[in-house]
Amino acid sequence: MTRVKVKTFSVIRDVLGAEVVEIAVDDPTTVGEVFHALLRKYGEPFREKIWDPETGEMAPFLIKLNDEMISSKYDMNRQIKDGDEIAVIFPVGGG
Repeated sequence: MTRVKVKTFSVIRDVLGAEVVEIAVDDPTTVGEVFHALLRKYGEPFREKIWDPETGEMAPFLIKLNDEMISSKYDMNRQIKDGDEIAVIFPVGGG
């Protein structure tokens, strides 16, 4: 099992109910598998914020994997290891 800390902000923090959550996933694992584990745990409210309803794909946003910025569109197959930290940096609209 790989344990990963997920730091959240804004609407994602509201859905997960905490600034930091820890999730366990089977080894070996990727960033994308962490998001699928979060979906299984937090259900439809999480899906509504992360997945694009028109395409069924994950919405574009930035992720910080430890100290490196990566993309939700291009880097979901990045391997992760036990103790890694993921920050979900989701754009907030306004006007």
